[in-house]
Amino acid sequence: MTNRDRLEALLTSSLLDSPPEAVFDRAVKLATQVLGTPVGLLSFVDDRRQFFKAQIGLTGQAASDRGTPLSHSFCQYVVAADAPLIVRDARTDPVLSRNLAVPDLGVVAYLGVPVHDGDGHVLGSFCAIDVEPRNWSDYDREILESIRVGVESEIALRAELKKRTAAEDIRAQAEERLQLALRAGQLGSFDFDPRTEIAAWDPGMYELWWIDPQEQDPYPRAVARVHPSDKAEEAAAREAALDPAGTGRHEAEFRIVHPETGEVRWLHLDGKTTFVEGVPVRVVGTARDVTKRRSAELQNALLTKELNHRVKNLFAITLGMINLTARSSETPAEMSTALSGRIQALASAHEIIQPAIVGQPDLADAATLRQLVEAVLRPHGGTNQQVKIDGPDVHLNARPSTSLALVVHELVTNAVKYGALSVDKGVVEVTWSLDRGPEDTLHLVWSEVGAPTGPGADATAGFGTRLIEETVAGQLLGSWSRTWRPVGLLCELSIPMRVLVQ
Repeated sequence: MTNRDRLEALLTSSLLDSPPEAVFDRAVKLATQVLGTPVGLLSFVDDRRQFFKAQIGLTGQAASDRGTPLSHSFCQYVVAADAPLIVRDARTDPVLSRNLAVPDLGVVAYLGVPVHDGDGHVLGSFCAIDVEPRNWSDYDREILESIRVGVESEIALRAELKKRTAAEDIRAQAEERLQLALRAGQLGSFDFDPRTEIAAWDPGMYELWWIDPQEQDPYPRAVARVHPSDKAEEAAAREAALDPAGTGRHEAEFRIVHPETGEVRWLHLDGKTTFVEGVPVRVVGTARDVTKRRSAELQNALLTKELNHRVKNLFAITLGMINLTARSSETPAEMSTALSGRIQALASAHEIIQPAIVGQPDLADAATLRQLVEAVLRPHGGTNQQVKIDGPDVHLNARPSTSLALVVHELVTNAVKYGALSVDKGVVEVTWSLDRGPEDTLHLVWSEVGAPTGPGADATAGFGTRLIEETVAGQLLGSWSRTWRPVGLLCELSIPMRVLVQ
């Protein structure tokens, strides 16, 4: 600990040049009364002078100035040595006899003990002075040191209060900045006690989780809203964050489900755990809605797979169209004409989903559901006796139409390769209806009759099936079911109309 550290600590204490205070005056008065000395001081020493925070018995200029230069100070030696100074008669001491405190202030006998702050820096001296020689006893020193402890406690208490006040100011400023950032970034913040499982949320958290701000204990409701498929991973992230052997970082990304509407939202949590003696006592952090990003990532991944899948199936689809055309054509010319038309129709259907494949779904024009289904089915039989389409007019906006086109395309591709459109007498019926209720819903039914049956049919549950599942649930926020009947495949889709028209 350097002298510079000590001087900085003295300056930080705000004791230099401060007004007299009763608590310190009483300590000096008590010391002089118990020890029977005419003079007592609480002196703080810097590099130029000593300042009397409390004094009894001094007169003249030193008393009015509440201090002296170091040329008149015995206390400087207590500070320099950080140890008690015991002087019987300064007039006979080879060093102290030359100090001007002896002739100018009448200091003869001196007993001083160092005074420290809460961090151990020596700030000054607590001393008793006599104008006559005195043999100081161990009892005298112990009395002075005992009173000194009270003085140091008061100094430490004030320093701690000052630190806490400064910390509170910093915390308030940080909280203000945080709230501004949260509002700007549409985030929510949380403060969680893992011992009691009680969470303190800001308004943004309640909004993100669809929980009433009046809810006093939101944590159990929040846990219950985690998507069933993500519960294990989310719980593991929480447990890892509470492990004292880990980093204490709580970072997780998962889905939550609205308990009434079924709406799915992706959240990203980022928090930090505080440990006390190996026990997690607090987790603070933020949450933000990353649904748009996750949806875009999912769509890009699906469309990348779809692109690869379409290339892989290109030859199978083309071969299926050639075989279908050959069976229904009597001459090569008739076959050429029909095949050319179907290939052109396939290209037209491709135009519907091309924007989604290249990552620009907004470029797709809005269409009716009938137009979409006809465009996708036309290359594989059009609206002849093998394909039947029926349903009311439903207008689709650009973004959902591309997703729905992908679904219908996968169904017809499987029908051509394995199902009803792979044989002459197979029939595909596509029908849909609107369910008017609390939330309008489109019900679309894909029914195949006359398809090959047996184990080979169920083998179609590969990428195409996964693509349909992920597109319907992730992009269209709907549900679907698939049933293999003896006569052929039956698929049923339910999609909220709000998704199709948004």
